[in-house]
Amino acid sequence: MTTASESTAAAPSGRRVSWVLPGLLAGGLPFAVAAVAPSRTAFLILAASMGAAALAALVAFSPARMADGLFLGFVGVVSIPLAKHFFYQPHVGGWPGLRLSLSDLFLSLAAPLLLAALLWGRRRNAVPAAVLLAYGLLLAWYSMSLVLSGSHRDLGLFELSSAVHALFLAFATAALFRRPLLTPFLVLLSCAVSVHTIFALLQAATGRPVGRSFFHGTEVLRETLVSGAVRLRPSGLFDHPIVYANFLVLALPVLAAGYFVCSGGLKRALVAGTFSLGTAGLILTLSRGAWFSAAIASISLLLLAWRRGLLAGAARRSVRRALAGAAGLVLALGVLFGPAVYDRLARSQAGNVEVRYELNAIALRMIGSHPVGGVGLNSFIHVMERYDPRNVKRYFPATVHNLYLLEAAETGLPGGLLFLLLIFTVVVSALRRLRTVADPALAWVAAALLAGFLGFAVSQVADFSHRIEPLRSIVWVHLGLLFGILGVGSAGTTPDQEVVPA
Repeated sequence: MTTASESTAAAPSGRRVSWVLPGLLAGGLPFAVAAVAPSRTAFLILAASMGAAALAALVAFSPARMADGLFLGFVGVVSIPLAKHFFYQPHVGGWPGLRLSLSDLFLSLAAPLLLAALLWGRRRNAVPAAVLLAYGLLLAWYSMSLVLSGSHRDLGLFELSSAVHALFLAFATAALFRRPLLTPFLVLLSCAVSVHTIFALLQAATGRPVGRSFFHGTEVLRETLVSGAVRLRPSGLFDHPIVYANFLVLALPVLAAGYFVCSGGLKRALVAGTFSLGTAGLILTLSRGAWFSAAIASISLLLLAWRRGLLAGAARRSVRRALAGAAGLVLALGVLFGPAVYDRLARSQAGNVEVRYELNAIALRMIGSHPVGGVGLNSFIHVMERYDPRNVKRYFPATVHNLYLLEAAETGLPGGLLFLLLIFTVVVSALRRLRTVADPALAWVAAALLAGFLGFAVSQVADFSHRIEPLRSIVWVHLGLLFGILGVGSAGTTPDQEVVPA
């Protein structure tokens, strides 16, 4: 797969070598489908062997591409939920312990190269100073909230670690991104969407949590309608269908942008096929909030592309073809899944919504009782009975399904406002820089990443999946890519910085 405007100045050998790691990873991802067998150890050995082989190839044939390979490593597997928690405590809503994931192994190897590159001036920070300042203020208030609340500080420290980890992911992704890595990223994202959706289709077809023997959180929910009918809700490799749906909210706009970035009918057909597959998976989740958020992301992508001038000129024909294809896709999916969508919208149990209002009321009582310091970072469930006169916890022991209320309840109104400030700063900084990106391919993907984030931010009004891994890491990897692309593509910056030799 190549981009329409990819620079021809890069050495052919460099481009070939930069494909070594993503090619090996993409070739190994289908083995994940074999996770229905209980051979977790065998798969881990296979994955480790492939990673070692890829790194050995980079060291042997192109040591200067080591940073690229590690970048594609942690970006490519960030959505695969293979992780170990240390000091684990049963918990919902945030890190239940210090987390080390498969993606973090690649990131830990890339960190020394990144540090050396920053010291030698070969790399630079691409995350806007305003975003770093807003995030720093939020981290400072998290720390203050830990002191003020005085309860469940261990869980609070886990969430603080999660927030620092997310920031480092974004920082490293933005700093390590280079223009030639755009196409491999699109390939890896396509592979990730395909793998998760293949699992989801198998789960929907069999009614079994296919993959649970390997990815322990994998779940298939059964939605009981007022008519008594039961609809299955697959989750891919994630813990919950809503988490899988929000992953698709982030990914599908990028795949849509990939259609305009790719050259050649076959490559566009492959991207369109992956997009169609992911859209079917999104419908299967029966997540109404994610459907609405995906619509917001789609509208945002069109508006951003129009504002940036990406829909003018020769691109109009591609846009018309894409819209015609989208209309055909909607018609086909309507025939296949129309009854399920109608049932979900019209015949769902009213209690599914009412319990969320009750959780919102609990969160508001927490805010009213502790408006400054909150009840304690990452401790909503552990203290909710004090603010729960209807004993909601007895039948629905869950964190409030509103991320913004959750932030304010756990860290006080200052923490909630700082979290909103962070989101506002990310969006405004990205909008300002998007206008300066000269490369249409980079502009398309940057607009798609921003559109996906906008859709995700809307979804969190009725959800808290930003606190759940690996989705939180995926969100901040995407934001790091967004600012990395904007940094590379902005006027007055070097289009393709050197990498540090290993």
